[in-house]
Amino acid sequence: MNKRNDKEEYMGFWGKAIGIGFGFMLGGPLGAIIGGTLGHMYDMESDQKTRGLGMRCPHCGNMIRPTADGYCPVCGMKLESRPLHNTYDRQFVFYVSLASLAAKMAKADGVVTRDEIEAFDHFVRTELGVTTEERKIIAQLFNKAKDSPEDGLSIARQFKELIGYQPQVLQTMVHLLFRIAMADGRFHPAEERFIEQVARIFGLSQADYEQIRSLFIKKNDRAYRILGVSANASDEEVRHAYKKLVMEYHPDKLMAKGVPEDFIKIANEKMAEINNAYDQISKERGF
Repeated sequence: MNKRNDKEEYMGFWGKAIGIGFGFMLGGPLGAIIGGTLGHMYDMESDQKTRGLGMRCPHCGNMIRPTADGYCPVCGMKLESRPLHNTYDRQFVFYVSLASLAAKMAKADGVVTRDEIEAFDHFVRTELGVTTEERKIIAQLFNKAKDSPEDGLSIARQFKELIGYQPQVLQTMVHLLFRIAMADGRFHPAEERFIEQVARIFGLSQADYEQIRSLFIKKNDRAYRILGVSANASDEEVRHAYKKLVMEYHPDKLMAKGVPEDFIKIANEKMAEINNAYDQISKERGF
């Protein structure tokens, strides 16, 4: 989606994602956010405009906007989530989940301030390089999630359920939440508590969490924390940890597992931090 100027291509990505071409029926909190935010913006069928409707119910066939708890408002059947069938589906869910989790993180202290909204928009505008129209949609996702009755941890659970056990994708999401939290130059305790809770839901180990946190919070043993090892680790353990991280954060691997192309630049910056940490340790140790 990066740097597109053609409106039809932009409409195609988001229109297919929220309409009958999405590839699966999504219920739960993410389904409600998608249906409530995006459904009215696109044609769901070739020549028929359906404003305010998000997707086709697989039970009754009607074009609907799911209820907040994930039911069809026409036939009353539960809209169950199904596995994501392809990279396209996974990348769309990644986008929606990031905007939703960022909104819930901003509200973690009870109120979303103008500074927090502007910080998120700054992140989207400068870090992702998406089109103006896409920014509007992402902002609507953020606002819908902010006002959603669902709590952020329910969104995190659904994202993990949909993505499956993909450690690199889950760690990338936590990394991005840190980056958004720091976008306004401050790191509020409520934001860190929220990220810690999300990391636990994702199944990240304490070492994984500290490795990501160390990219943003500076400490004396920061280089070792970035590699996920202790300062007492052997040279071989340091080398092994570095090689493992290089393999995990290869751009092609991340994209195949559901991280959108727009976020690969950020993943590359993380890889640069990992390289710098390894270079620092190797110089200190002389290997």
